[in-house]
Amino acid sequence: MNPNIFRQYDIRGIAEKDLTDEVVELIGKAYGTFLKGKKKFTVGRDVRLSSPRIQKAFIKGLMSTGAHVIDIGQVPTPVLYFSILHLNADGGVMITGSHNPIEFNGLKLCDGIAPIYGDQIQQLKKIIDSNDFLQGVGKIEEYDVVPAYKEMLKAKIKIN
Repeated sequence: MNPNIFRQYDIRGIAEKDLTDEVVELIGKAYGTFLKGKKKFTVGRDVRLSSPRIQKAFIKGLMSTGAHVIDIGQVPTPVLYFSILHLNADGGVMITGSHNPIEFNGLKLCDGIAPIYGDQIQQLKKIIDSNDFLQGVGKIEEYDVVPAYKEMLKAKIKIN
């Protein structure tokens, strides 16, 4: 595993080289272990071709820690943050390469709506290195949060 993927504000690398299914599944396990005691998470993805694969591997790892995962599908990043609040989740993850070239992808991770960053991201790497993960049987559901997001926006926008 390339240790350079664990950045200051996210986990990011070349999708087909650094973010293999095995690596991303380990990141999912580490995230679920890091947030022990928290069990409900939303996971969304951007439009990159590698994002569905990465999301699937991440969810597999996260569920292995006993997490309840709500797959919100392909959404813009603000919808991920909204989903955490709207669905009363303990956290959320956005699979996104952000502004980087198309061969890159990554994960933005949240504890509640607060970003996991800095030393916390390095802690995820330490959990992976220790190979000491929470064990459990999770579950997954799909939820289209976009209609609720649109309703929230419409309620906040007032045009005379």
